Amino acid sequence: MQTTTTKHEQHTEQTPELRKKRSPLKIVGVICAVLVALVLCVLAGVNIFVHTTYATFYDKAEAQFQIPGINDGFIPQDLDYLDESDTWLFSGYMTDDSPSPLYKRTPDGQVSRVFVDLPDGQVYTGHGSAITTTDDYAFLAREGGYLVLSAADVDAAADGQHVQAVGEVDLDFTPAFMNIENGSLYAGNFYYPEKYETPAQHRITTPDGTLNPAIMYVYPADESAPYGFAEQAECVYSIRDKVQGTAQTADGKLVLSCSYGLATSHLSVYDLSKLTQDGTFEADGREVPLYALDSRSLVTELAAPPMSEGIEGHDGLIYLTDEAASNKYIFGKLYGADQVYALDLDS
Repeated sequence: MQTTTTKHEQHTEQTPELRKKRSPLKIVGVICAVLVALVLCVLAGVNIFVHTTYATFYDKAEAQFQIPGINDGFIPQDLDYLDESDTWLFSGYMTDDSPSPLYKRTPDGQVSRVFVDLPDGQVYTGHGSAITTTDDYAFLAREGGYLVLSAADVDAAADGQHVQAVGEVDLDFTPAFMNIENGSLYAGNFYYPEKYETPAQHRITTPDGTLNPAIMYVYPADESAPYGFAEQAECVYSIRDKVQGTAQTADGKLVLSCSYGLATSHLSVYDLSKLTQDGTFEADGREVPLYALDSRSLVTELAAPPMSEGIEGHDGLIYLTDEAASNKYIFGKLYGADQVYALDLDS
């Protein structure tokens, strides 16, 4: 007798085959879901760890806006506020060693790049370790000193345009940071053992026993000087290692931004009113007063996330940039290091 198979039985017989065909897709889907969950867990874990580790910093810091160019290969080193146009200016270098731009951010959030032409016509490819401005000039760090740009030219330049340096100034050292505070130009160097050494005369043991391995020159304003500042330093500060930037708080305290690599950064705050002269130092060919920044004038030291760089005092706050979220280092993208932060460090 011939057996007849019903539609229901046919359907039942095909189901195992269909299940076999679909199972690899289900496995891939499960794996993708697990991977996504793991990534989300890692992101959440990193954020919790960083914000817990640096809780005091984040209690004081407020994110302002994204660092320009941070996702386009730009490695930010310093920032400055252009009062005349309410514009932020950033210096740094590029991951691919192409010309180093100045990034501008206008009040409405528009971002543009400006390239700098050296006096000899070549395009600037330096580290961009420092940028600071007056109403008339912008000073950009270079090997052995700094370039002088017209602040108006920088401010007016459209995206991608070049500005020509109008001059350059030689210093006794290559500046790792510069800033103009209360009418004086501060310029200092950077020390990290074996990799970034400083001259022997820059390594000073202070009266409290601290070994300060770097220095900072202070140039007063001088209207008769070519670019508004005296060519002779009026004094020198003996400073700690790993200094990336300097600024002053609204109440006159001096802040040093200190960092290197993956280690914790520090914002060291000093009370200048507590300083007493600790000897002399030969700067620009002349003996000038020497002041040592050490425990005698240290007010506080705030731990900050790794790779904190340049700082700028503006509107009563200290603004801070960071290179950890650049495409060169990447890890800072996991916890919001792509933002400019503002902190109130007044006592």
